[in-house]
Amino acid sequence: MSVPIFVISGFLGSGKTTFINYSLEYAPVDLKIMVLVNEFGSISIDRKIIKVDPDNIVDLSGGCICCGLFLELMASLRFALDVFKADIVLIESTGLAFPGEIARQALTPAFEGRIQFGGIITLVDASSIHLDEHPVVREQLKAANVVILNKIDLVHGGTLDQIREKIKSLMPSESLLFETSFGRIDFNEIFATKYDDTHLHRSDMMPLAKDFDSTAGYATITFVRHEALQLSTLLQLYDACGNKIIRSKGFVITENGGGVELQLSKSGIEVKDTGKLIKRTELVLITKEKDKAYVEGKFRKLFDKNTI
Repeated sequence: MSVPIFVISGFLGSGKTTFINYSLEYAPVDLKIMVLVNEFGSISIDRKIIKVDPDNIVDLSGGCICCGLFLELMASLRFALDVFKADIVLIESTGLAFPGEIARQALTPAFEGRIQFGGIITLVDASSIHLDEHPVVREQLKAANVVILNKIDLVHGGTLDQIREKIKSLMPSESLLFETSFGRIDFNEIFATKYDDTHLHRSDMMPLAKDFDSTAGYATITFVRHEALQLSTLLQLYDACGNKIIRSKGFVITENGGGVELQLSKSGIEVKDTGKLIKRTELVLITKEKDKAYVEGKFRKLFDKNTI
């Protein structure tokens, strides 16, 4: 029996990881689910955030699968099929990825008969749609079998109606639309349905050129530190950089010796206690390429200090 492959898509900060966590928590207990996590940055934060046994997750960091990690994807799928013996595979793409291309690569003839197209699930942050500034969102919607309009709790009624109509005009007419907050959708409503890949063969969904780079114009900045940081100073830095930081996430050792998980997206910044000690501070920031030097310079001054 062939294993279904699902691509979980959505722009930076749309709630992909939260959705995956909710899905894993309420999935059938006897279902062996392998998660492939693809992150643009050089270190994987999501691997530590996704609530699954470490044996059930494979880290693909340092670029987008759709335009540069084909061999790594093939090796990961072989592991999922031959070693892990997965019943289902979820590929969490980067927020800058073209999910249709990831699906085409995963369905390579090398695995013919062993894997099948599961579907493309695209999440959208209802409180911040980047259709003009970040056109990749349009491509993610065009490829979707399912669109999840997430974070609707942050949007008022009239505005939500407008957003809903905008989304419907961009997604395939046969695709399903769900609305929720915190990625809360019943597992069977999404993953028990059989979707087809017909729309991926339209003329406007052709494979990407070999030299295409979906991350062009964007940059990642990574900071690692073993000493504590003053959280209030760090938050002031985020505030000072304003909208030059598109997305950020990671873990921070604070001055009181505890640890916090930090998430920043267009809908705001969230800091929560990890409830456990962490070994080191790890932060990833995503900016436009033109803003990288400014943001990195601001943060470098704090991270290079020897004391708090």
